[in-house]
Amino acid sequence: MRLLDFLFAARPFLHLPVWSIYLVCRHYHQELSGKSFQTTDILMLVLLSLLVSGANYLNQLSDFKSDQVNEKLGFLQQGIITPVQMRSLFLFCTIVPMVTAPFISSWILLVFAQLALLGIMYSVEPISLMKRPISGLFVNAYCFGTLVPLTVMPHINMHNAGLLGWDNPLFFFLAVGAIHLLTTIPDMAGDRESGKRTLGLLLGERKTKLLALLFLITAIWVAFESSHAALVYLALMSAMIVSISALIPWRQLTLVAAKLPILLTTLLAGWYYPIYFLFIVVLIILTRVYYLRRFNMVYPRLG
Repeated sequence: MRLLDFLFAARPFLHLPVWSIYLVCRHYHQELSGKSFQTTDILMLVLLSLLVSGANYLNQLSDFKSDQVNEKLGFLQQGIITPVQMRSLFLFCTIVPMVTAPFISSWILLVFAQLALLGIMYSVEPISLMKRPISGLFVNAYCFGTLVPLTVMPHINMHNAGLLGWDNPLFFFLAVGAIHLLTTIPDMAGDRESGKRTLGLLLGERKTKLLALLFLITAIWVAFESSHAALVYLALMSAMIVSISALIPWRQLTLVAAKLPILLTTLLAGWYYPIYFLFIVVLIILTRVYYLRRFNMVYPRLG
């Protein structure tokens, strides 16, 4: 049970943007380069997950108070995992990818170094970028929406003008930015009490949704200009839900609006790689069972 606690404290469902964005990018570059999915891609996904896990462990240590107010998880709050154990997990999950990266390429080392450094700066005082409205938005959008796609670049010609020709990383930057904006809305009470200054608190619910909508509309334009129809439809569907939630201030609808882009990206990645879809289904079942037995709660859920 202890190992399961460590695993689920890494918040595997927060890894979905990493896995799904990587796989969608990998598919497009498979079409461009003709190089099929390889074992090195699995290694890359594992290493990216370790970095995300490390950032999530560190974030829970720094976010103890607001998570308590927002009734999130509770691994630290309930004493399931101690702060010392959480710090040890953070160190392990950060060191392993950094030690492995040079054996892959200097480019991956550079990307991983940015992910690790920004993960620390995001949570640790006195920098704590998560408590600042603009930097909190930028770090999430840049790490998930730009750096993750750039890990695909070693598989193709760096000068290729395709998905990673500096146009569509902008698509994922904008999409992740919109998701981050929407997720600040349900957390406003806890963020206010813990001293965070998110854009949700700064702008208010309606303006935050309108800004997220602007991000998604721009993402639609970027995908259209890049001739990626699937990404156009993905952003368009997400924008429609955000528009409705801006008109109808219902909390459940806001949660759906925040989770829909991730869900659609995951379904797209699962369409390209069916084994990934099967993996997500198994993960959902295992997570439901674990959270029901450990916390007596239903997780994950769409709304």
